[in-house]
Amino acid sequence: MRRDVAIVSTDREAAPFLRRHQLSPEAIAYKARRKPSVPIQMPDFSDRAAVARWRAETNALWGEDDNPEVPHQQEMVGGVACLVAGPTTADGSPNTAGPAVAAGPSVSKGTPTVVYAHGGGYVLGSAAVAIPITARLAQTLPVVSVDYRQPPQHPFPAALDDVLAVYQALSVGGTPVALAGDSSGGALALSAAVTMTAANLRPAAVALFSPLLDHVSVPGNSLSDDEGRRLIDHYVGDADPADPRLSPLRAELRGLPPVLVQAAAGEPLAAQAHGFQHRATAAGVDVTLDLWDGMWHTWHYHALPEADEALAEAAGFVAASL
Repeated sequence: MRRDVAIVSTDREAAPFLRRHQLSPEAIAYKARRKPSVPIQMPDFSDRAAVARWRAETNALWGEDDNPEVPHQQEMVGGVACLVAGPTTADGSPNTAGPAVAAGPSVSKGTPTVVYAHGGGYVLGSAAVAIPITARLAQTLPVVSVDYRQPPQHPFPAALDDVLAVYQALSVGGTPVALAGDSSGGALALSAAVTMTAANLRPAAVALFSPLLDHVSVPGNSLSDDEGRRLIDHYVGDADPADPRLSPLRAELRGLPPVLVQAAAGEPLAAQAHGFQHRATAAGVDVTLDLWDGMWHTWHYHALPEADEALAEAAGFVAASL
């Protein structure tokens, strides 16, 4: 059930909206026991085996809120490994429309689909870790969550190429496809949207959760101290961080579909959300910027009423755009 909130404009010109509300008891309790964003010391990235162990151990800790009963299926989409989920039937079993969407040739024209890119500074996270988000989105629409290739073995543009491959496979035949992602996955989702729009294959909508949108200036991002910068640098590699495919805040935004951005009002990346809202609106894009007071970076992952509410609204936004 939606809680009462006050919608307050914090900027009369750009009109981003700040939600001021009393935190739920669950959110208060979670904030009191939050762990560091990267709970295990980062290894030497030249030791690939150590990086693989560190990623697996960190992802296992990050998956604390995963629901193993949520029906996600492993599928290859456009040659990329993905997890697929969709609305369930009345008896709670998976709707076959979900896996059918991922199969490629059996996509039904007109079936809306969401392509999801997980966060984790490109190096961490996975489609499995993102299940708390994709499962709630999948209550409304089929979701294809991309297990994109990760650095240090696969620097830019590997992850973006994988998201684009999935999008292109699903959009064959005119099937409406939306893009969504959190944190670094938000950069991938928006970069994919910019790329597809330029190619006259515009997605139906874009939903971004606490997105990282500019790799040139990362204002103390959620991974604390220098750790987040180190992760991002391994993805950027030898590329120019100002490349619009890396930093979609710097891209040509004209022509994009409707975009929803949800972020915590107090998180450092909220500044990039403001910047995107300003630039995109000036380019004629329909942007909804939704800032949540009292929350934290990608609170959407956790078993909280605030996460349920935010993701229900995001799913509604995407469905309305489709």
